[in-house]
Amino acid sequence: MSIAPDRFNTRRDTFAFGLCLLLSVALRMAPPPVQDTLASVITRSILAPFLTLQEQVLLMRAARTSYADVVAQRDSAFLSALEVKALEEENTRLRELLVLHQRLPVRHVAADVLHQAAPTDGLTLRLAAGARDGVLATAPVIARGGLLGIVRSVEPASAVAIVWAHPDFRVSAMTLDGEAFGIVAPHGAEGPWRMLLELQGVPYGVRVAPGTMIYTSGLGGGSGVYPRGVPIGTVLAVLDEQEGWSRTYLVEPAVQPAAVSHVIILTGPRVDLSGAFTDILP
Repeated sequence: MSIAPDRFNTRRDTFAFGLCLLLSVALRMAPPPVQDTLASVITRSILAPFLTLQEQVLLMRAARTSYADVVAQRDSAFLSALEVKALEEENTRLRELLVLHQRLPVRHVAADVLHQAAPTDGLTLRLAAGARDGVLATAPVIARGGLLGIVRSVEPASAVAIVWAHPDFRVSAMTLDGEAFGIVAPHGAEGPWRMLLELQGVPYGVRVAPGTMIYTSGLGGGSGVYPRGVPIGTVLAVLDEQEGWSRTYLVEPAVQPAAVSHVIILTGPRVDLSGAFTDILP
């Protein structure tokens, strides 16, 4: 029962095709003015929806291309801004380090921080200065904000330093007025507390207010000898109390090792450096 409709559809398609073929031949043989008139009529009527659709597709393609160009330009501008910001920060650090270099009244060597001394050890740094530059083991290492660490070993052209977060780090410390003395050591062996320090052994009768800057005292002790007046960090709060004996304070370091790319290694005798860090503390 479905054969008749199929035959009818086939005949209708064949008739439509033949009619279109005859019309095309006739139009082809017609004079140019007639061809132009008929083409205009067909364009404005039958082909109008298809031409409109084609125009919309072209507009969408152009808009997509334009959007991709805008996104690419925005990303490029953003990356350029980040690079400019990083360069500005690096220039600021270098200028402050240059100011510190000019203020230091003691022999010293400037050095780049190359990388961690060991891939799995974030508590040591390899510095681009060594024995040829006069660097010795136990030489203090400072940055623009204050004390970073101490040289542990020296090679002809490089040196390895431990930073203040290293378990072996110790330094005799004091407040600027000299009323409170103690020993600064790393606070905690792992976790977020690892990046803080603690001021131990402060006499119980002496109180240190939060926000007080702690400096090296210049006294011997710990794993090396540091000059007086190098900033170590800022007191955050009381960490522990032994009533009648002493207090321990939590200290925020003045220098973060991850943010340091250039350092100064002190190679001369111990002198008071408290005046060298004026106006350039972080």
